Amino acid sequence: MRIAPGVVPSDEELINCYLLKVSMGIPLPWNWMSEKEIYGETADPWEVLQDVHWEDFHSETEFKNVTYVLTKLLRVNGKTRIARRTKSGTWKGQTSGKEIYDESSGNLIGLSKMFTFYKNKPKGRSGEEEEEHGHWIMQEFSLAGVCLNFELKFKDYAICRITRMFPKEN
Repeated sequence: MRIAPGVVPSDEELINCYLLKVSMGIPLPWNWMSEKEIYGETADPWEVLQDVHWEDFHSETEFKNVTYVLTKLLRVNGKTRIARRTKSGTWKGQTSGKEIYDESSGNLIGLSKMFTFYKNKPKGRSGEEEEEHGHWIMQEFSLAGVCLNFELKFKDYAICRITRMFPKEN
């Protein structure tokens, strides 16, 4: 299933209406998100996301596709750090995180972080890997604050809004 064309859920809706319910094990009556393993050494975004539905958006200078996926966060050695490497690249953080608050109660409910995918280039003369921007942007939404007080069946999950961008050809 997919979200209705042109509908973009707010950050608060992604946390309250989807991520919190999924984490608590509450079945959603209409789930338009695929569950995908986007982190790990087994696949890259273009492989993992080849079968998801993409919403198309256009501007004068670019064409972009947007999709939402539910993914499990991979903790390094069970600690707080998250591993965001893939088979041939890395999702690098662009922001330290934006707090998301419940509009009605004012309570902190989640965090949103931005990432850009960088593809590893072959090793250069110095033997070090170089990186190349891959035209993939991701906004990762995770639970925080009062949402962590609930009994969660599935911990360490996040919703990712992934955007694939292409320059428009003239």
